[in-house]
This record gives sequence, structure tokens and C-alpha cells, in this order.
Amino acid sequence: MKLKIIEETGDFLAISVNDLDQSIVNLFTETLNSIDGVSYAGYRVEHPLTGEITVSIKVEPSKITPRKAVEKALERLEEILKSLDRELEVLR
Repeated sequence: MKLKIIEETGDFLAISVNDLDQSIVNLFTETLNSIDGVSYAGYRVEHPLTGEITVSIKVEPSKITPRKAVEKALERLEEILKSLDRELEVLR
């Protein structure tokens, strides 16, 4: 997976993501949208053959920065995945 910041301002962040499944990016943007202070998070598939996806995040800068929102979303996803792993361990 390759990440590259395309654009960054006080209330906006655009990240280029390569070699990552669209379903993972969708989960990431949905998690971002659940964070207080995030006005919008979404993604666009640039071209289906290149695998490049652009994630856009717009925030209310008085509440959170775009980078902090990304950090919080990744922490939440990590917690969810650890919880799922624990639950699956019971089935093994």
C-alpha cells in the first residue's frame, strides 16, 4: 500500500492510495465520517485499471485537524479489528 498526500490545508486533506482494496477504503471513510468535526470524507476511484483511489477529508478546523481525524479513524479501525480477532479466536 502506498499513501501520498496530494493536497493539505487547515480544513482539507486529499490522500492518494494505491494497491488497496476499495472495500477497505470505504470502511476507512465511513469511520472518518463518524468522527466529531469531520464534515465530509469520501473517496473516488481514479481509474479501475491503475488501482489509484483518492480519499478526501473536510473538517471543521475549530474541532479537529484533518491529520488528527485520520489518526482517530485508524485507531478506531484498529480497535474494531482487534475485537473481531478476539471474537474469531473463540471459533477456532
